[in-house]
Amino acid sequence: MPFRKCIGCANVKSRAEMIRIMKLYDTGEIIINPTSRHFGRSSYICYNIECINIILKKKKLQKILKREVPAEIIEYLEKVEQ
Repeated sequence: MPFRKCIGCANVKSRAEMIRIMKLYDTGEIIINPTSRHFGRSSYICYNIECINIILKKKKLQKILKREVPAEIIEYLEKVEQ
């Protein structure tokens, strides 16, 4: 099983235990938890409240994905942390 690093806390966990946010290569659209058939730039976040707060506060997703993150994605992350 592949492992990935959380962009909030830098802990390494299995890919199945994390939220994957991806910018699609062809359209630039940002999606959450895509299937493995998609190709593009990805970032992984663990389901930890502190990690999500760090990512949102420091705008790490925008920096990593090199694009403004849609409000729906931010709202989804805010709901996950509750």
